[in-house]
Amino acid sequence: MSARVDCDLLTGYLGSGKTTLLNAWLRSPLSAGTAVVVNEVGDIGIDQLVLAQVTDNVMLLESGCLCCTLSGSLRETLLDVCATARARGTALTRIVVETTGLAEPLPILHSLLGDKILTETLRLNQVIVTVDGQQGLRQLDTQPESVRQLAVAECVVITKGDLAPPHEAAQLRQAIAAINPTAVVRDSVAGDAAGDIFTASAGSPQRQAVLAAVAGIGDAGPRHDHDHDHGQHDGHGSGHPLFHSRVSTLGFHLDHPVSWPGLAAWWHLVSNRYGDNLLRSKGLLRMQDPVRPFVFMQTVGKVFHPPDPLAAWPDADARSRLVCIGVDLDPSWLAQSLAAFRIDEPGLLPATLAELSRFVPCYSE
Repeated sequence: MSARVDCDLLTGYLGSGKTTLLNAWLRSPLSAGTAVVVNEVGDIGIDQLVLAQVTDNVMLLESGCLCCTLSGSLRETLLDVCATARARGTALTRIVVETTGLAEPLPILHSLLGDKILTETLRLNQVIVTVDGQQGLRQLDTQPESVRQLAVAECVVITKGDLAPPHEAAQLRQAIAAINPTAVVRDSVAGDAAGDIFTASAGSPQRQAVLAAVAGIGDAGPRHDHDHDHGQHDGHGSGHPLFHSRVSTLGFHLDHPVSWPGLAAWWHLVSNRYGDNLLRSKGLLRMQDPVRPFVFMQTVGKVFHPPDPLAAWPDADARSRLVCIGVDLDPSWLAQSLAAFRIDEPGLLPATLAELSRFVPCYSE
């Protein structure tokens, strides 16, 4: 049993800081021997490209939800990671599985804990759940997935806590304690506690609760308490239905560099239209900026986080990429909104597509 590879499940709601925490861990010398499996829902994968700048040992599971349609692929991928390491003579000590922000954790845990071949090869070490220090309270009140993720955690990591008022931070801690009183709660700003978090061992009373819940599923296979929509794509090749029919992930490519005024214009337009219904957006953008030519951009609800500069473009595809996850998103409207990225005059902030057409009259999607 001691020869088994530790496997950490890293989950947390959309935009709660999973990739930031994992990126910080991979930059630590303590992470030697770590492999990463990333689950992206949608047609365009981004997180694995950011992580691949730190380590070559990143694998992507895309175009499906890890807790439903990709459970078999996860099994195959984890076994392949272990087999490849053995064939190369590489010392593999840990695999981190990063889920999409809307994943239900129990079906994934069922695979990691109940698959005989996997359990002979891997040992589930701990479930790490990131909680947004700014928006965690609202998400726990409105997003049942975030509650279920939190409930199975051995380690809860509060991110962005430095940006939250003290009274809200205290309320969030009380809410976490009420949902999962046995979890270890840690704080992390920009991933600064990653070393302590990923080198910790599991074994808390919460693990026993998780084992009991998974055992209750029985031999009939994973049971789902949520309604995934396994319908077809929307016909445009850019959307993938998620948990409820009103939530979708849409991906877009941009063939031209983006100006900072254009990025500001697009965000003003989209946030004016969707507000908090745009749960998350993230993008790899080529900028018209010789100082910061490549950036990783992300938003959570109405909050636009400062883009992080990238040292180099991560792959051979020169196009910028943008992913939007939200409620009642209109693919056609969002496709037309991309014209805002062509604005290069500061201060032009369209609130509607009609205003945008006046700023960029010659552009046609």
